[in-house]
Order: sequence, then structure tokens, then C-alpha cells
Amino acid sequence: MHRHPSRRTRTIRRGFTLVEVIVIVTVLALLMTVVATRLTGVFGRGQSEIARSQAAKISQAYTLYMIDVAASPEDNFDLNVLTMRPDEGGGPGGPYLPKKTDVIDPWGNEFIVVVPGVENYDFDILSLGGDGAPGGEQANADVTQ
Repeated sequence: MHRHPSRRTRTIRRGFTLVEVIVIVTVLALLMTVVATRLTGVFGRGQSEIARSQAAKISQAYTLYMIDVAASPEDNFDLNVLTMRPDEGGGPGGPYLPKKTDVIDPWGNEFIVVVPGVENYDFDILSLGGDGAPGGEQANADVTQ
């Protein structure tokens, strides 16, 4: 069957109503809020685990340094000494840590030596967490080794 060119067929186009668009945007916003909240918690826990691992590594390096120089733990010890070669001012067996960034926590702050330790007898290696202040909650909590 042949259509006549002068006749136009009307196509019915249905778009979204304003209410439907608002509902979709609201549902997406709620979904993104839930996902972002979950991811923030996971990311914060991951950083805490990295900080705990780094603190353990620093603790071992600091112990080796103290044995090499026959010293006892010092409060507010400059951990950067652990990254220096002997000719740069580090200990005789240095560097005890391979990279300068090994003394920086995942949040960009330097680890701290606390003497006497709270968790350990001689000393603790402490990261103040994401907020950079003592205390904190969940992702911002302090990490001690």
C-alpha cells in the first residue's frame, strides 16, 4: 500500500514528567549517599591498616638504630634520621628505612615516637590519624604500634 505524500502521520512522543524526573534524581542522590558513606568507611579502614603496617616497619627500624648507636629511646626523636646514610648523619647501619616517605603516614603527617610507650614498654610509634589531632573516631583514629 502506498502512502500519500501530503498526509502526515502524527507520532506521539511521550517525555518524562517533572515529577518523574524529581523522583529519579532523588533516588539517585540517596543511592550515591549510601555508596559514598560505605566507601569512605572502607577507605578509612584501609588507610589505618597501611599506617599500622608502616608503624611496625618504623618500630623495627628504630629498634635497630638504637642497638647500632647503643642508645635508649628518645621522646620526639626525629624519625628522618632512619632514612639517612651514615655519611649524612644517620646511624652506622643506615639507612634503616629505604625512602624518605617511609616516616610519613597515609594522611601526610609524620609519625611520632612516644617514650615511654602506652601500648609497648619502651616506646610507641604513633600516627595521629586523618584529623592530625590526638583521639578521633573510625577513619580519623590514631594508630599506635
